[in-house]
Amino acid sequence: MKKLQWLTREEIDKRFASGRGMGRKSEYQPWIYIQEISSDGTSYRALSHRTGRVVHLLSKLEYLAFSLYDWNESIYDIREQYPFALETTLEVADKAGIKHPQKGNKYHVFTTDLLLDFDGLESNQIAIQVKYNDELMDKNVIAKLEIERRSCLAKGMQWKLITELDIPHVQQANIDWILGGKDLHIGESIQMQVYDLWEEIKRFPDIKLAKACSDYDKRHGLPLGEALKLARNAFSYRLLAFDIHKPYQYLICSDIHSVSFGFDSGDLYAVG
Repeated sequence: MKKLQWLTREEIDKRFASGRGMGRKSEYQPWIYIQEISSDGTSYRALSHRTGRVVHLLSKLEYLAFSLYDWNESIYDIREQYPFALETTLEVADKAGIKHPQKGNKYHVFTTDLLLDFDGLESNQIAIQVKYNDELMDKNVIAKLEIERRSCLAKGMQWKLITELDIPHVQQANIDWILGGKDLHIGESIQMQVYDLWEEIKRFPDIKLAKACSDYDKRHGLPLGEALKLARNAFSYRLLAFDIHKPYQYLICSDIHSVSFGFDSGDLYAVG
């Protein structure tokens, strides 16, 4: 479960003034970056196919949900960790008779996990909150969700809660497979390695990915499984991508698409 951030009004104002929660597409700045908060131990940065920037996701479930929405062609923009103004949530909580989270002179700024824009217009937005099903047994969690839901309605947004039970099995299996090969200490050298792998396997569009990677290992004298591990890393960082609705066991090389081969100051970014 994600731990709450506690900020004074001055700190909140300063963060909004710096541009957090502002911008669209590649210019958007999330309210929270993963290095600023403790999560359940699984937080992720990933390139967004939809927005062309690195997104910051605070749990595996957020990553699962994001991966599904990022492939939806009807979605124009995805903004993660989207904040609500403190005055809005204070007013909503007061009207609903719900205690707003507060510690002394510090407040919790409510954020929705994913804000989806379907046509670039504010009139067509859905706020997505993701929670593990067992979290919904906590009365405090339910109270905070109600504040968020009402805050969304006050802004004219639709609101949707999803749990791991709403994520189809195939998609969950694909994400587990991708993240199971993730190298947390990977460096910038992956850029050229993935590019070389991609240039070779795309010449064999009808061959299964696993077979193409195995053949790549043999041609280059690599330990068996090395190229497939590289491909899984490339998927996790969104350098390469495939339709998450298709079981990974049946992927052929023509199912694979390149997203980006770029880095900036140790981080990933999308080019073009």
